[in-house]
Amino acid sequence: MKLRLNESSVRIRVKRSEVQRFAESGTVSECLRFPDGHTLTFSLVSADVQQPAASCSSDRVEVRLPRVAGSRWAAGNEVGVYGRDGEFEILVEKDFRRTSLPSPDDDDRYPNPRSRVD
Repeated sequence: MKLRLNESSVRIRVKRSEVQRFAESGTVSECLRFPDGHTLTFSLVSADVQQPAASCSSDRVEVRLPRVAGSRWAAGNEVGVYGRDGEFEILVEKDFRRTSLPSPDDDDRYPNPRSRVD
């Protein structure tokens, strides 16, 4: 799972195996361990919310998806689930293979619709 933050958005990209875990359990998490011993956990959670929501505490970023929208996204061909909380944007997307150099975990990524198929 990849986490991208900026001043007005949070974006999570999720590999195939992680989407499967999300579909089965309703949650998927990763923990980033910094060299100084601090950690940052980021999670994608199926929740009783009306629209995508995000929160942050001192050591945790959590993105919550509405249960129905999250289930539909995990089981279908939709690329992402998107939402806004005021000016704050929330993006959750399936992670595609790169179109340039291959990556060691390409087998766990979704086929990239931009790649050429001859």
